[in-house]
Amino acid sequence: MNRVPFPHRAVSVVLVGCGWALACTGNLSGPAERPLAAGRWTGNGACLSVTDTDCNLAVGCGHGQFKRPIVRRDGIFEADGTYRIEVGPISIDPAPPAHFSGYVDGSRLILSVMPTSAPLQPATYEMRPATAGTCPIPCL
Repeated sequence: MNRVPFPHRAVSVVLVGCGWALACTGNLSGPAERPLAAGRWTGNGACLSVTDTDCNLAVGCGHGQFKRPIVRRDGIFEADGTYRIEVGPISIDPAPPAHFSGYVDGSRLILSVMPTSAPLQPATYEMRPATAGTCPIPCL
């Protein structure tokens, strides 16, 4: 009789068990990466309009723009764009750069804005999907 020595048999059992576990769980990496859901997200005084290509954030007199980001498998996304306060006549100067990052967890979106312009402070907003349409910019 050809028997496998005990340590090798134990390793074989573990490997077979791992193989079954992998086969039963399917894709271990989670859902695929995807673009941020299009539509309108609102909450905490913020409104984010997401189109097929761009995002527009309106927060009081603040206005940010960035390309529609890809949400990673872990729900996190990042994008560079612009952010400025728009009160009175709109400046013809280019808007200052800003970094946008966020986290999507089901129907909840956490969005952080990191402006690079000195007087503007970083901010974070929690939003949920809203009715269709675009966000109003009240301070034009």
